[in-house]
Amino acid sequence: MNITERVDQLVRPDILTLKPYVSKIYPNVVKLDANENPFAWPTGMKEELFGWSGEGGQGFEFNRYPDGEARALKQALSQYTETAEDNLLTGNGSDELIQLLLSVFGGPKRTLLIHPPTFVMYEAAARVTGTEVERVPLLGGVNLDVEEMLRASENPAVSVIILCSPNNPTGSLFAQEDILRIVRESGKIVVVDEAYAEFSEASVKREINRYPNLLVMRTFSKAFGLAGLRLGYLIGQAGTISLLNRARQPFNVNAFSQKAGVVALRYLEGYREQIRIIQAETKKMASDLGKLPGLRVFPTAANFILFQPEDADAWAEALLAKGFLVRNLGEIPVLGKSLRVSVGKPEENRAFLKAVREIAGGGVQA
Repeated sequence: MNITERVDQLVRPDILTLKPYVSKIYPNVVKLDANENPFAWPTGMKEELFGWSGEGGQGFEFNRYPDGEARALKQALSQYTETAEDNLLTGNGSDELIQLLLSVFGGPKRTLLIHPPTFVMYEAAARVTGTEVERVPLLGGVNLDVEEMLRASENPAVSVIILCSPNNPTGSLFAQEDILRIVRESGKIVVVDEAYAEFSEASVKREINRYPNLLVMRTFSKAFGLAGLRLGYLIGQAGTISLLNRARQPFNVNAFSQKAGVVALRYLEGYREQIRIIQAETKKMASDLGKLPGLRVFPTAANFILFQPEDADAWAEALLAKGFLVRNLGEIPVLGKSLRVSVGKPEENRAFLKAVREIAGGGVQA
């Protein structure tokens, strides 16, 4: 037996079957695949942040560890979310927080309950933490099947339920009463992933004081345009947050990202103007796509649109040939082959819609 084979035998079998997440780089395309905010940071923000970190600014010694408690960031988030600092936990993006949640409340002989189609990283984190997964598909691929989720939650092994609202990849916004009914009646840890809450303007964060089993997950990657800096946070009751803190890595958020979050929250009006533009563009883009024959377009409360041409693979290739990168989701649960397009800048959206009309008129559909 050679050394490579010996190493392979030491890996957990379920890890060997995992495929790593790969993000391909496509040069010279309009990127409409990752649900990012397409706009530059608000005027003055970059100068303030770089002035703080650069020579001649307020200065920071990057040879020192960051504040492990992220106190300045929590103070700023406390004002933004209108909750106490003890109710907040910051993370290296939502991905780290998902894995942390399942490390604490999931694990071997425990089960995560999700509603496919939904964000793929929930299942990936479950596999890494040895957590089983139970799936209750969305009704019509869009709405929560509340009754079936409650029935599934009766399984004693189910310890965590993740609800993504607005949902990725469908854009569905779930009714608050449906979410809170699952929180009340399941008795399990219920995580509501609100990555796109700034676009939907809907949240259950005000309910955390009523439910110790409710956690709300947010990110700076979407509306705040900090995807490259990996910054997310959880909101929950102080006791629940304290349990998660026991397993959190001590310096999980670097100093630069912490400061970027603080500075970003000082530029809320600039971001709100960007959000208003994105909301208007989303509405127009969905309307225009819906007028084309052969396309099924799903309602959305986020900054992206799920749509289904008759031949999704051919459409993805044709769009890429015209310089537009969209997310080809392949065969997703319940709905089948689908494409997801992020809303870009107005001029990018106009060019995208022109390309879509050309493809539709050119008979790309099977």
